[in-house]
Amino acid sequence: MNPENQAITKEAQLEWSGEYMVDGCGFKLTIDGKDYKPEDEAVIGDEFKQEETTIPVKVTYIETGEMIDRRCGLSTQDRSMPGIRITYIEKL
Repeated sequence: MNPENQAITKEAQLEWSGEYMVDGCGFKLTIDGKDYKPEDEAVIGDEFKQEETTIPVKVTYIETGEMIDRRCGLSTQDRSMPGIRITYIEKL
């Protein structure tokens, strides 16, 4: 974790797997080979909601230091990922 709780800017891969209400799992970001879950996915615009593809993005975020587990779809498996708070995101 970023000990000073400072914003970090990196290139990442953004994946959308659908709305939670229709058995999707929302957004996941892969940064430097590690998966992260945004704590507030509403800050990510609808233009990023493209299923079955990953979108290269530049993201500015703060590590929350907490694990986020959103049970989704029909799966009961643990989907815990480190949480991040996105402050800025754009397509590359």
